[in-house]
Amino acid sequence: MKRFFFIILVGCLGSLQGFAAEAKRPNILLILVDDVGYADINAFASHLRGTPIARHFRETPRIDQLARDGMMFTQFYAHSVCTPTRASLLTGKMPNRLGMWDAFATTRKTFENTRKPVPEGAHIQDQDVWDEYGYSRTDRGVSVPLASTALHDVKTLPQGLKGYHSAFIGKWHLGSHGKPGYQPEDHGFNETLAYYDGGASSYHRPFKAPGGWIKPGEKLEPQQDYLSDDIAQRVGIFLEKRATQHAGEPFFLYVAHPAAHTPIESRADDEAYFKQKSKQGDWLDRVSPGYAGLLKGMDRSIGEMLDKLAALGLAENTAVIFLSDNGGLPKTTNSVPLRGGKSMQYEGGIRVPMIIRWPGHTAAGSSSNVPCDVADIYPTLMEIAGVDYEDFKNDPTTDGESLTPLLSDAANRAKQYGRSEFYQFYGKMGYKGHHHFATWATLRKGDYKLHYDYQGKVELYNIADDISESKNLTATQPELTQQMLVQLTGWLAENCKAVYLPQPNPDFDPEGPLPYGPYIPLGELEKSLGTKH
Repeated sequence: MKRFFFIILVGCLGSLQGFAAEAKRPNILLILVDDVGYADINAFASHLRGTPIARHFRETPRIDQLARDGMMFTQFYAHSVCTPTRASLLTGKMPNRLGMWDAFATTRKTFENTRKPVPEGAHIQDQDVWDEYGYSRTDRGVSVPLASTALHDVKTLPQGLKGYHSAFIGKWHLGSHGKPGYQPEDHGFNETLAYYDGGASSYHRPFKAPGGWIKPGEKLEPQQDYLSDDIAQRVGIFLEKRATQHAGEPFFLYVAHPAAHTPIESRADDEAYFKQKSKQGDWLDRVSPGYAGLLKGMDRSIGEMLDKLAALGLAENTAVIFLSDNGGLPKTTNSVPLRGGKSMQYEGGIRVPMIIRWPGHTAAGSSSNVPCDVADIYPTLMEIAGVDYEDFKNDPTTDGESLTPLLSDAANRAKQYGRSEFYQFYGKMGYKGHHHFATWATLRKGDYKLHYDYQGKVELYNIADDISESKNLTATQPELTQQMLVQLTGWLAENCKAVYLPQPNPDFDPEGPLPYGPYIPLGELEKSLGTKH
């Protein structure tokens, strides 16, 4: 009889231990900001330029503190515009596998809306980009590929985080602009606090967004008149409910913050502060008071979220991940010495600030200079949550790899983080009045980075030696250039559907206007590179 009760007692203790282990699963707060450049965050600007924060005009004290409390990733890549980054973040895939290489403001030319037949390999929510943007059909040697406006037929982060309560707030931009069946709740989120789909919202009440808000959220008391403050308050209410009513269930909260996307609107007191500051001192990185105020409001908003975690006793058991979706808008900000900005494949367009603070796992003030990218967020969060994701690991169409080995081995000396090659593709032909370029793909391999614009322009840079991408090495390293070009175009052709990649353009007129320069077919280009000495 004693032995019987002993066995029962051991079983009960085992169950209690299992319950305790379950209760200790960390919460996850994922914060994605919008169009915030690498040097817009002072901690990263100081790393990049080797200058004290005191010389920078922009102020981001709360995010800088987050960096001091956790680990900075100083060679982290997103994609050049927002939708591809958001797609990769939620799926762990290179976004062109999904056809999501662009960020659309409308969906007028989807196959559903035009009632045109869907080409083989495409989806009803895919967009005919050539028609949508009114591009000339004769001035380039390759076509503009189709692009998807909505996630479909893919497993997302919240669907993989079994046992977690998942919530979303902010800018979705993955759902064909409000089309039913493609919204956050259709992709695994249990709760949507408030959101709109794409474009840019006004920061001042009534927070008008192109196409309108899909779900404006419950009425707040007190009401906030500035959008960044509104989002912080909604996040605070969510955290209070989780702490007081659902303390035993871990949460995953994805905050897709609208700042610092246009319009450039700051709170009146923040803009007044920077107007006064602009009259004082010799600032290294002067931007407009309005933009600096917008960043300050974003920083304050995120600081309030972090304060709420601490006040509720949640901070020690919450992993916080902060990153931007792409580089800053060139006419608004810059990340010198990084070249370029949003929608460009140069470092200023795709290298973004990223921080992980996971108490007990990230050393305060640490940093990793190992190249990695946004597809790694999915497996990293799976590892943090301690959930099974063997399906992801065994799926040949996934690209990301967990960053958790770097949290204790920042230099990757043990080589447990295995990625060293990163592919980018952007099919759009620039923006009128902004910047002009042809369809553009890149491969980062080790220290080298190759650019190919599908018209025949090729550039090769050693990022370790030339962070500004100013010394084109194609003439001195033709063999490496050719090898990387073959690898880049071959990988894309093998891993992405043909409808999502450029094809030879039968309407190309080599005698007409050539805004992207003369066209050199890929085969000829590969051959010419291989014969250089």
